[in-house]
Amino acid sequence: MRENHDMDIKNEDRKFYHRYVKSTTFDISRKNFEKKTTKSRNMYITYCRNQRSLNVKDTTQYRRDATAGEYRPTCLIRVSDWKKVPGKQVETGYCALSYVWEQSGDVVQKENGEYDCIDNGRHCIVEGYDMGKNGFSPTDEEENKFEVQLSPSTRSKAAIKHVTYEELLQQICKDFEIEYLWYDKICIDQSDDEIKLREIKQMNKIYSNACYTVAIVPEVHIYDPKDFDTINPLRDATESSIKAWADMGQRSLWWKRSWTLEETMSSKRILVVGTDTHFWQHSLQTCDIPTTYDDFSACMLDFANQQRGGGSVNQALGQAHYRTSSKEHDKIFSLANIFPDIFKNMEINYKINIKTTFHHFYQTIATHDLSILCFGSRLSCDGEEIIVTTMKNHNLPSWTGVSGIHLYYHVATTTTWLQHQHYICDDMLLHISTKHYKTLSVVPYDCGCFSPLSHDKHQWDQQIEKFEKRWKASGLSNTVEEDTALIDWAIKMRNTLDCFATHYYQPQDAPVTQARPLSLTEDCDECIILPVLFKSYSLLIKKVEESPSLYLFDSYSYDYFLPVFKKYVDAANDTKERYKAIGVYYLGDPNDGDLSSDDPDEILSSIFGDVHSEAKEFNIR
Repeated sequence: MRENHDMDIKNEDRKFYHRYVKSTTFDISRKNFEKKTTKSRNMYITYCRNQRSLNVKDTTQYRRDATAGEYRPTCLIRVSDWKKVPGKQVETGYCALSYVWEQSGDVVQKENGEYDCIDNGRHCIVEGYDMGKNGFSPTDEEENKFEVQLSPSTRSKAAIKHVTYEELLQQICKDFEIEYLWYDKICIDQSDDEIKLREIKQMNKIYSNACYTVAIVPEVHIYDPKDFDTINPLRDATESSIKAWADMGQRSLWWKRSWTLEETMSSKRILVVGTDTHFWQHSLQTCDIPTTYDDFSACMLDFANQQRGGGSVNQALGQAHYRTSSKEHDKIFSLANIFPDIFKNMEINYKINIKTTFHHFYQTIATHDLSILCFGSRLSCDGEEIIVTTMKNHNLPSWTGVSGIHLYYHVATTTTWLQHQHYICDDMLLHISTKHYKTLSVVPYDCGCFSPLSHDKHQWDQQIEKFEKRWKASGLSNTVEEDTALIDWAIKMRNTLDCFATHYYQPQDAPVTQARPLSLTEDCDECIILPVLFKSYSLLIKKVEESPSLYLFDSYSYDYFLPVFKKYVDAANDTKERYKAIGVYYLGDPNDGDLSSDDPDEILSSIFGDVHSEAKEFNIR
């Protein structure tokens, strides 16, 4: 058990509930919200000026004090008169807009098959009515049309004005005291393809140098004014905040888009503006101002400047593989912008073959960072997908992780015992050569997704709850009760690596307490581990005593694990030996006594033991 006893909810609880509750209690999965949002082909936004903040502490001064970087976009909009001005003339800083273009009007299909958005001025600004006190109910939720529905008695108290999208944006900017705004539709010449492609490459600079990003997410709204005063002890957050995050994950178009991911991860700070409520957020890792704990503050915001040298590839892919875009190329172009140093010479060209574009990206990113191999099963214990990938139509190799879900926290490759640098050939085979490899005979968890027993998610959830409470009270089991010890390790893997344990490996003649879990994307009796030792850094936070739900960064805990592979027969050429990347093998945390050493070479030596006489090349598809 990690020490931080001054917190009402300990760090282990925070990490567990942050990820586990979000994906179960509120069912924030792309599978769920995709069903609820794909019907919408037009969207007019309602913005209530009498907004209520979701932040537990007033953040107005933080917003006013936020400073911009040195870079300025080519053009900016002056909010006062909504005129375009040269960016180099602006000294006071600017904000960048993050939005979904379908929400700016009616979506129509043009003769060339592409889509356009026509603004017929049906966006709505509501004034003189306090939604935070009286409540607000959007209509037609299945279609995502958020329109004001007021009774005759309350309608007389409100002024409702229909406006264009630009007029709506101008009002939002004035209300939040924004002087200059970067809005791509105006600030980029949409008639000049060369300029558009050039500006796309500057997106990371535009958002990372802005004072903050303004995200328009109309699906976020107040359900009940009482929610602002109700603290959920399990999540250590207000009910209003919990419901807002559920709105974003379950229902919002904004959360599922590829470009909004790039915009968020490039941003240092973000202001999310909903129908009648808003909230401000910054990174816990790069700012010493207390804030709440969520996806934004934990790992997404200020991605490049996070401690330990910035975010790792697995973190970006863990978000990007479940996002959509109107053009398939944009899935890659937006991802590449998250890593501008790696892809500074990448050509942004929609005429390049889509297969070539995908292959070039994954070849390049895997060459730079093997954390691409850090993924586990995306199946819950009853075999249901907890998240659905949007990359399945591109026939990507297993080592890209598209069959699983990438780990949530930062991962570093501590050491590798390879004969030479790994590489990816033109056939998209990942080549790893080593004298150190080991075959594991593995067994499915009885209550896991590959168990021969009947799947009962309710029963599994009860076991998780039971043993999670037991483990927090007494630490990992020193008994040889098989169910208890194995479940303890499954919980710890879920807690630290954020993936479900599907199998376990128990060394021959060893007690069950020495068994370790694996999270695999497919069932097998036998698999192979290679000497690429990964270290996952989990964020530890400390509570600010004077205020509920506010935290500061404290330190990191870390856990070790290895990539797992499986041999298979290549149908095209059964004479060649091929392998798949299928998940991770969890080793544990040396601080908890899981490992006898914290030295990476000693860890690998204890696992792989004898060296094979000749190096073996693993060709991984």
